[in-house]
Amino acid sequence: MVNFEPIKKKPGELIRSEDWNKIQEDIKADLIALKEEIDTLKNYVNSLTESFILVNLESPTGNAYNLNEEIPGETGNYATTVAGYITKQWVLGLGKTGEICRFGVLSSFDILYYWSGAVNGDKKALSITLQYMDGTTYTTQDLYIHECTDLRLKGEDNPYMEYYLTPNERVWYKYALINPNPTKTVGEILFRDITEESAPRIGNAIQFRTKVKPIT
Repeated sequence: MVNFEPIKKKPGELIRSEDWNKIQEDIKADLIALKEEIDTLKNYVNSLTESFILVNLESPTGNAYNLNEEIPGETGNYATTVAGYITKQWVLGLGKTGEICRFGVLSSFDILYYWSGAVNGDKKALSITLQYMDGTTYTTQDLYIHECTDLRLKGEDNPYMEYYLTPNERVWYKYALINPNPTKTVGEILFRDITEESAPRIGNAIQFRTKVKPIT
């Protein structure tokens, strides 16, 4: 901000036009600079997001297994009890389709992150439904899930954000789902296995990312 020194005049004295114009120019410049600072702050705050993770989630449906537990119809396991935030996994198994699990969340968010992977993966094996509290739903079909027994490249079909390698180099992939209705409260998130040829699993941890409320 420009330092402003007032020009003091006695009653009846005239002010030179140059002085008056200079005062107006300084005030205008200060206001422009202040507006730019406010706009910069608004843009910064409006670009901020907050993130939180829900762990140890329980599901009223489906079958939960420990990470070091062998799942019927499969050979091998994750050889650990914890992988990142994950301590349990929900799986239907090969040859089955239907609801894997559902998590109650009661939250609004812009992006959902979930951890998955599949035995006999590298296929479009998963469907996710967001059930909103107003009674509406949003479902995304044919989500590609990568093979969990060996690390795969991200590819272009549902690329993962990051991954966890367990001691025996099995993999949990972190995927992202954009919520088309971020202002609505989500009551439950449903995960479905949509192919008998693959066995996707869902970790018992999910992450939300939400934009900070804009400055108006």
